Amino acid sequence: MSSNSSNNALGEFLRAIFTESGTQVRFFWQVLQAILIVVSCGSMLLENYEPYRLGYVNFITNLELFAIGFLTIDYAGALYFAEDKMRYTFSFWGLVDMGSILPFYLLILNPASAVMVKSLKALRFFRLLVLWRLARGR
Repeated sequence: MSSNSSNNALGEFLRAIFTESGTQVRFFWQVLQAILIVVSCGSMLLENYEPYRLGYVNFITNLELFAIGFLTIDYAGALYFAEDKMRYTFSFWGLVDMGSILPFYLLILNPASAVMVKSLKALRFFRLLVLWRLARGR
């Protein structure tokens, strides 16, 4: 098998994940996305409840990092495979996807802005809108 055909197979697989509705791989991706969104929102609630935050801080942090990584890949893949990238970026769902990961990256870029970013963490509830989109079909 040549590297060109394996790259083509990978490209088709990724296209199926990010653009083809009704495929098994897309369904699996959306189920995984939905599970991570629910768990991530739950961990966000737990991090604000002191007994759990203190006892499970590493678990909550790692879970959040995994969810952010997954949602970043989802956003990047949707953007990469979008026919009109600017239109997707500024579409309602593009902004929801971006808003669900933006607070994390703002905090990394400027740790001194932690107070402002903490108020933006409410944007993580945009992930629940993503669940609504998944329920309706993308």
